[in-house]
Amino acid sequence: MTIEKTGRFPALIRSRTVIARDIVCLEIAPATGNAFLPFTAGAHVDVVVGDGLVRQYSISNDPADSSCYRLAIQKEAQSRGGSRAIHDCFKAGDIIQIGVPRNNFQLADDDTRVVLVAGGIGITPILSMAYRLAAKGIDFSLHLCARSIERAAFLDEIASSPFGSNLHLHLDDAGPDQRFNPEDAFSSATPTTAVYVCGPRGFMDFVTSAAQRMGVRPERIHTESFGAAVVHGEDEFEVVAARSGKVLRVRHDKSIAETLEEAGLRPLLSCEQGICGTCLTRVISGEVDHRDTFQTQLEKISGSRIAICCSRARSRQLVLDI
Repeated sequence: MTIEKTGRFPALIRSRTVIARDIVCLEIAPATGNAFLPFTAGAHVDVVVGDGLVRQYSISNDPADSSCYRLAIQKEAQSRGGSRAIHDCFKAGDIIQIGVPRNNFQLADDDTRVVLVAGGIGITPILSMAYRLAAKGIDFSLHLCARSIERAAFLDEIASSPFGSNLHLHLDDAGPDQRFNPEDAFSSATPTTAVYVCGPRGFMDFVTSAAQRMGVRPERIHTESFGAAVVHGEDEFEVVAARSGKVLRVRHDKSIAETLEEAGLRPLLSCEQGICGTCLTRVISGEVDHRDTFQTQLEKISGSRIAICCSRARSRQLVLDI
């Protein structure tokens, strides 16, 4: 397997399967060689969807098997081109470009009791974690929340897995008794219980607040979002692109990255959702309103870098090294 200077390499779509409503599963195999680079539970890879369009998708299979990377992609109603292109164009036998695995959502080494919570397509990294926890013999429960049985991915696989009895399925259309109940999910939680949750931002906020209320320490709660929150009607502010000397007004309905591009600058972008860290830019002066999920809390407190695809300004002006 030859990795290019971009950090990407060719891979073969070995199979494509519809596993739930609006969800396709791509099994990606090496274009050359027998195995990919090893990955850890919770990792994701870049997928080059088209010219200049890159998206990140979590690896869902057992980390013990690096013969393939298995990606589940949900077709989003408000797709910006990524999921729609994959659903419409990617097929078995295609050669695509992907990146090496990266992990911003890693299992801690000292976990002894774990609660996994997935909202919809958030099951993808969570399933990989379940395989790893089961292999290590760690006590865990797995809560999968979905709008309906037709939209719940990987159910058959989980049911037949060694951890099938750990599954708690919660469906929005199956009546109040089956819906996710934090009091039940975290009833036996202690301050040392670890919680891993992935899904839409509002869902994660709900689960995180409930876990803390039930006694789980904040530092033991780990989250991964699909992207930055989208907020409309915000205050406008000024960005100074220090290298070019351009002074730009960032409107309430535009990101910093979009504003720079409209001014003829070419910022480095990838996910455009605050997940990957590609667009992190050095802040020379000004206060940042961080919206990304890539940087740690300490990095955000330092205010030294900003994810220009999603974050904004708390101050009237930001001066950026771009």
